[in-house]
Amino acid sequence: MIGTFPCAAHKLYPIRVRLVNVVSGDIEWLTVAYVPVVQKLQEPSASDKARDRRCGVLQRVLFLAFREVIQASRDGLELPERWKDDALWAFPRVLLYVCDQPEERAVLCLKPGICAYPCSLCTVEKGIAGAPMALRSVDRVVVRTLERQVEAATHLATSSNRQRRIHLESLDSTNSFVPVLAAMSGLSTPPHLLYRMIGFDALHVSFASTYHDTCAAIPASECFPLLPNATAYFGLTPILF
Repeated sequence: MIGTFPCAAHKLYPIRVRLVNVVSGDIEWLTVAYVPVVQKLQEPSASDKARDRRCGVLQRVLFLAFREVIQASRDGLELPERWKDDALWAFPRVLLYVCDQPEERAVLCLKPGICAYPCSLCTVEKGIAGAPMALRSVDRVVVRTLERQVEAATHLATSSNRQRRIHLESLDSTNSFVPVLAAMSGLSTPPHLLYRMIGFDALHVSFASTYHDTCAAIPASECFPLLPNATAYFGLTPILF
């Protein structure tokens, strides 16, 4: 019997995780959460308020989905298997986050679109992006950027010191939110891979066929030399005690 529901349909974006077991080699896809679509309302400064709501909802959903994984990345997770009568522990790590460019900016709480610092890896200014001199731009400093985001998020939550918050946002082209994934060990702690874990989804990127033919021959390990397994989004690193 088909019942009727008083609520209307709501659009949701799924969050899917590709788990790779480094011991057995098994690969499994899991849908761990859904992010609701936040619409813009008819109100003063509607675009800015809608952007803040979308950012807040996304980070809260990510926290609810990964809070136990974040804790295990620091404290470890004891596995039921044992090796030579010793406990086998695993410390989850984010190896690669595959997304398109707007999703990258949203997950890292960076300003989208045209902004002063459009690159997530370095602090190249928008006026010289793509020019030879852009190669001399310094990398983003993970801890310093996060400290500014924490302070800006505090001002936003307390609705105080707006000028200071806007100034903090302008220093790195960030939003006044703290990315949840920064709590994952290895991203905000050594080797500080928060801004280097992103891989762009080819299905959402348009480029010329000549460029495609050139890049198709490049192995993933060369595109992501800092990652131990460029085909995995998340992995388990076994540690013996």
